[in-house]
Amino acid sequence: MLTTTMISSGGPISDFSTGPRPLVDRPDHMTATRPNDGRIDRYGNFVLGMYNQYHRAGATEGSNNAGLYRLNAQTLLWQEILQEYKFRVSNCICFSGDGKTMYFGDTPTRRVYAFDYSPDGPLTNRRLVWTMPAEMAGAPDGAQVDAQGKLWIAITGGGKVVQLEPSTGHLEMVVHVSANPTSLTFGGPDLDELFITTRAPNGGGLWRVKMPYGVRGLPEPEFK
Repeated sequence: MLTTTMISSGGPISDFSTGPRPLVDRPDHMTATRPNDGRIDRYGNFVLGMYNQYHRAGATEGSNNAGLYRLNAQTLLWQEILQEYKFRVSNCICFSGDGKTMYFGDTPTRRVYAFDYSPDGPLTNRRLVWTMPAEMAGAPDGAQVDAQGKLWIAITGGGKVVQLEPSTGHLEMVVHVSANPTSLTFGGPDLDELFITTRAPNGGGLWRVKMPYGVRGLPEPEFK
């Protein structure tokens, strides 16, 4: 059964004369967590994962206490969609082209999983997609899926973005970045450019990388 949270709604999200206003409250109210990674699913809903702010502080403060939620675009209700367990740091949230598979990673574990996904039910059928090799520095952060179904993952602390085949976990391409990548998506008129966000110590930035011939992204869905 899904856990649903009521929120208040009504009116536009923003007004240029008065500025933005909150659309919804956060899905949980724990002082130890904050929102971290999110993406619109292929059905127009917003999926959001939380972050344990004390995940480096030891066994008690750093426990698995963060949840994964979906905001229904029609009802503006939050639903907790990961029923099996809690985690520490949500990342890698992205969706296959048909919308039936969701990818997710708990960054401290350096593992990325796939789940069966539907827009009105919990995540099911968890399976391991990729474990970062011990010799690879960094950890998985934001991710995206391309038009061929390949999974692209920003390796924060590792200075790279990797492309892998999710059915086998085989690493197929590496894009090196002289910064700490945090997330990525495809853009440009032909969706053949990879846009990569980065974080400190260089102050953060936005990189654009032209993809090899045949590599393209998928249009990003809207929240609707």
